[in-house]
Amino acid sequence: MSIHPKLKALVRDLDGDALSELSRLVASELGRQPKAGFQIDHIHPRMTAADKERAATEIAQVLKERP
Repeated sequence: MSIHPKLKALVRDLDGDALSELSRLVASELGRQPKAGFQIDHIHPRMTAADKERAATEIAQVLKERP
């Protein structure tokens, strides 16, 4: 899905406060959506190197987000 040019123009025209609020709202909405990341039962010894790297990256990201 691509962003409509009118929406891009609208976002570009926002001032700093409005852009910050939009960012907060988008982050809130993203938090409501379930992530399609790795589940623990997806990790197994025969994973490809790329899948192992992706799993490690996702695990590191989750650990960084924890308080």
